[in-house]
Amino acid sequence: MKIAEMIVRQAAPYEAVAFDVFDTLLKRDVGKPTDLFLLRGKEFAAARTEAEQQARAAQPGEITLSQIYERPCLAGYDPADECGLELAAAVPNLPVLQAVQELRRQGKRLYYISDMYLPPEQVATMLALCGYGRFDGGFVSCLYGVQKRSGALFRRFLHETGLKAGQVLFVGDSWRADVAGAALAGIHALHLPDPKALGCTPLPHDAVTGAAYAFASNRQQTGKNAAESLGFEVLGPLVISFCKWLHQRRGACTQGRVFFLARDMYLIRAVYALLYPEEETFYLQVSRRSLCPALLAQKDWRLLIQALPRQVLSGAQIAAYCGGSCPAMYARRRYDLKTSQGSEAVRPLLEGLQPPPDGMLALDYLRRSGLRDGDLLVDIGSGGTTQLLLESLCGITLHGLQFSGDERLRQRFTRHRAEVFFHPTDRQAILYWAGQPMLERFLSEDVGATLGYVQQGNGIAVRCAPQQKQPLVAALQRGALQYAQAWRDSVLRDLALPAADAVAPFLQLVGKPAPWQVRLLGSLTVEDGGTYPLAAPAPLAKYLARPGAAKQDFARSRWKIGFLKQLLPWPLPYDRLYLAMKK
Repeated sequence: MKIAEMIVRQAAPYEAVAFDVFDTLLKRDVGKPTDLFLLRGKEFAAARTEAEQQARAAQPGEITLSQIYERPCLAGYDPADECGLELAAAVPNLPVLQAVQELRRQGKRLYYISDMYLPPEQVATMLALCGYGRFDGGFVSCLYGVQKRSGALFRRFLHETGLKAGQVLFVGDSWRADVAGAALAGIHALHLPDPKALGCTPLPHDAVTGAAYAFASNRQQTGKNAAESLGFEVLGPLVISFCKWLHQRRGACTQGRVFFLARDMYLIRAVYALLYPEEETFYLQVSRRSLCPALLAQKDWRLLIQALPRQVLSGAQIAAYCGGSCPAMYARRRYDLKTSQGSEAVRPLLEGLQPPPDGMLALDYLRRSGLRDGDLLVDIGSGGTTQLLLESLCGITLHGLQFSGDERLRQRFTRHRAEVFFHPTDRQAILYWAGQPMLERFLSEDVGATLGYVQQGNGIAVRCAPQQKQPLVAALQRGALQYAQAWRDSVLRDLALPAADAVAPFLQLVGKPAPWQVRLLGSLTVEDGGTYPLAAPAPLAKYLARPGAAKQDFARSRWKIGFLKQLLPWPLPYDRLYLAMKK
């Protein structure tokens, strides 16, 4: 049963309902209450913790915020700043808010009762800002000098409201303070279950990851679009952390302008604009494929070979990729471009191709884009091939900012010429590259690949492959944008989530997907010298009859762990099996 429905149903026979405040009516965007102090720095956090300990030791009853700030170790600090931080960190507990709104419509008398050192006026303001409206009364322990856990604050509540214990249901999250404390005053209490764990985000290991976990958990909504929820949890922290890193690197490279590569960096650019609306950025609609005709016209065989997809392709596919017509003798020949031998073997085919008439329009497009020495090129990255091609065609030196990179990147560029956001461990690297095609699809503009360019009047228009838009991709990206907007407007806006922690939910999705996640995402396709499904196996019966088809479809799948999970939905450690295969 949903929490809101459970509260409303339990409250039916009661005249009044009272609620605990923190972790019941309100949530905070931090892992634990004292982590809030860390947002003002470690020095303040240490002093603030010490001051509260001293204040409680000096007084047996409940304490006030003023008494905490009277301690010498907090000299010079203003309690108003802490109150402001509490206001900024508070968010409504959404299912409880829904229940309160329904109970108010039913005419129930509504109260809140809290063990808290914050002034009652502060608690009331926090509740109002979180959408709760007016309560019939509020009881905060620091005003009365007694607490819930002893039952005394509940007895004070009954005395002042004139209610009898049997007329009241109390709702709270603590067995000790809420359930047992209410029982001491004869009040029946409803204990709220712990919030549902996030599906992909690992449990926090420090204050920063605790804040990020709480932020996502506090905004979970049952019944929300599944793809949006997945995009919120999995893509949200990743795009925020990457954009913050880009902003920091841009600040260190003050002369260069920022160019986001189409299509892969479409969502990243949108999030960057959301976070830093005052900064101008540019969108460069190039792909390795769109640059191949110019390389073919220049007869730059070395770069042209590097620009080709690292796949097993036929001569006809390679010719089409370069915009030329394939000589019949090469059309059906297969080339393994993942190996150096296959890459060298393709050169005679390339030398026999005729460049298309509009092949050099790529250079016109690049000139009109204004790309120049020192500009920053943002890409999802692997080997830095696009940067390499652009530098050669334009005769300039760029500064690459890539999400991640492989060994080819370090062979081609120094760390000062191509920087990387995410440096995975060996295990993370296997999972990341296993899921990178999927991530690229999630982040990309949902249009066809950039094929080339056409003259259009006095300008150059981009020619894209036809592609049917996928509502699933749009929903995933909406979720990520919702996360980014909520983060920007939250108390955590200046928090820097380390790359490994930001990428962890995505790696969890890649390696240990839930069955519903595989079903949701498996039918998506990605492009890499051809169109490939993420994880869409045929029925098992087909593979039992034709084992070769299973091998072929598995090879074509771009999310192999998802393929196995979809084909054999058993509780097997598919991530470990895949890691063992790669080793």
